[in-house]
Amino acid sequence: MARLMTMIAAGASAASVTLSPARAEIDAPPGSYVEIDGAQIRYVEEGDGPVVLLIHGASSNAEDMRFALSGHLDGYRAIYVDRPGLGWSERPSGEWGPESEAAFFATLIEELDLGIPIVVGHSWGGAITTRLALDHPERVSGIVLIAPALMSGVGEAAWYNKAARIPVLGALFTRVIIPLAGPARIESGLESTFAPQPVPEGYEDTVRVNRLFNPSVIRANAADMAPVNRWLAMQDGRYGEIEMPAVILAGDGDTVVYTHRHSVPVSQEMPNARLVTEEGWGHMLHHWAPDRVAAAIADVMDRAD
Repeated sequence: MARLMTMIAAGASAASVTLSPARAEIDAPPGSYVEIDGAQIRYVEEGDGPVVLLIHGASSNAEDMRFALSGHLDGYRAIYVDRPGLGWSERPSGEWGPESEAAFFATLIEELDLGIPIVVGHSWGGAITTRLALDHPERVSGIVLIAPALMSGVGEAAWYNKAARIPVLGALFTRVIIPLAGPARIESGLESTFAPQPVPEGYEDTVRVNRLFNPSVIRANAADMAPVNRWLAMQDGRYGEIEMPAVILAGDGDTVVYTHRHSVPVSQEMPNARLVTEEGWGHMLHHWAPDRVAAAIADVMDRAD
């Protein structure tokens, strides 16, 4: 989804599991809310069985993973979460990065009584998933990474992420420029993000892609992505510490997060990781190979027992 934002920009600790009226916006998909560290967090729960926690990537929300995988995870209790600050979730106050987000998910697992789940992370959600496995291994039984962003040295942050963080001018950018220019770029941005696969029919409306243009979401995403190299440098030398079962799914068609730069070296570093690739898989492979994602989850679960 980072490529979608590039295209758009180019155009211009108790928990409560009741629905929060303040967060029940007219365009919000159905879901429940839990309060963590003073922030309302939206999640959707489906099915029954062993728990699978699904973490989406940058510039996205839980509906992306749900659109791709709902109906393919029979026999599991699937928990789809809007990452803090994205979708319809609020972000707790204070400095935020992979370390604090991993701590957040460790708390979420406890508050929602998820036991020791398998965690599935896509793209930037893969970075968060690995940080959760590094910092809170007792909370995770195994991980599945889909086209994950894992290694630093990926170049400078996109200009729009930097612009959103400029004092005074950043507010103009997030409140005026992107909301006005963005909608015209949705179609081409999605095509680029999904390439070489086509965009699934109904994706834009079902996932509420226009949520990207909410100023708070733009700011939260910029806070994640502007320092992306600094965040990844803090963990990309540690992946050998992840001893739990893992599967990494990635393809040579991914032009958003390059497989040879991220998935291949990390799969070699993690002692119990298996790399699964398919010729032509792009960045959004979970939409076109959901059964392979389900098979990866089953593989991790078998090895975690």
